Amino acid sequence: MVDFGDAERRILGYFKRGTQIFHNGKDLIVQEAGKPTCPQGEPKTDIYVLASDNMNFEEIKISYKKKNADFLENKTNAERAEQLFGSDWRLIIKKSTIGIQDSFERRIRIYKERFAKAEKGAITLGWKFELMNKPSGELSGNMALTQDQIYDVYAGTNLSDDKRNAFVNGRRIQDSGIADYILVSDRVSSAQDIIDQMIPMEEYARMHPHIYFACKALNYRTFEKKFDGDRPLAVQVAWSIEDGKLVSELIFDSPLELNGNEMANRLRQCMKLLGIETTDDISSDNADMNHVNER
Repeated sequence: MVDFGDAERRILGYFKRGTQIFHNGKDLIVQEAGKPTCPQGEPKTDIYVLASDNMNFEEIKISYKKKNADFLENKTNAERAEQLFGSDWRLIIKKSTIGIQDSFERRIRIYKERFAKAEKGAITLGWKFELMNKPSGELSGNMALTQDQIYDVYAGTNLSDDKRNAFVNGRRIQDSGIADYILVSDRVSSAQDIIDQMIPMEEYARMHPHIYFACKALNYRTFEKKFDGDRPLAVQVAWSIEDGKLVSELIFDSPLELNGNEMANRLRQCMKLLGIETTDDISSDNADMNHVNER
């Protein structure tokens, strides 16, 4: 199977200088093509094409997705969320996660035994935040977005300046990182085939009026004393000690502002004070057992 990078390079390869295309009712000649880049992260445009007729130049800025792509964003942090959703990003994420609060409250938080993808000995620190083009799992739902905000997410209009005004072939080009079209295809045969298959971003946003979020657990593995990185958490599990027992509370008010390291340090401090090394040491004597799975 051709991976995304190879497919992207193949698409770009069709737009060699001098290639003829027909676009927006005009016969055009490709003058330049490249992949927009920036120092950190990525712009929304994957393929930038500059073409011209005898009168004018025209930019074609394409976001590319393979047909089986589920993720829209899969390592979302506060900076990226603001670029995607604008200044109200905290409220948007909070409204979305609180909309499925009951599902969070029902989740196991201490795994004395393996369950589904959580291994024996895991304790949940919180949940990471991902954007999807379809629901994914129990902790998933429809983002609380307007139609304009959905367009902004697809096109990248809220991106920071370095991503909006990306570099193409070593030259910074104004708004090159904001995509005007989207191509969702696994098969293309020519530059004209790409032009014929791509969809204007406004139309694509109307055709796909829902963007979904999915929250994936970040767990501290007590037997290994490890967790998978200092990832920002949309919903955090605040571990504390009450009446000599390990207890937890879910935090919805600080999306992506408390990370794995902070929550793990809180948990480890509580475990140390209670003499808990692994989940094998957890019992009704030293922990609230409402969110614990046992044999």
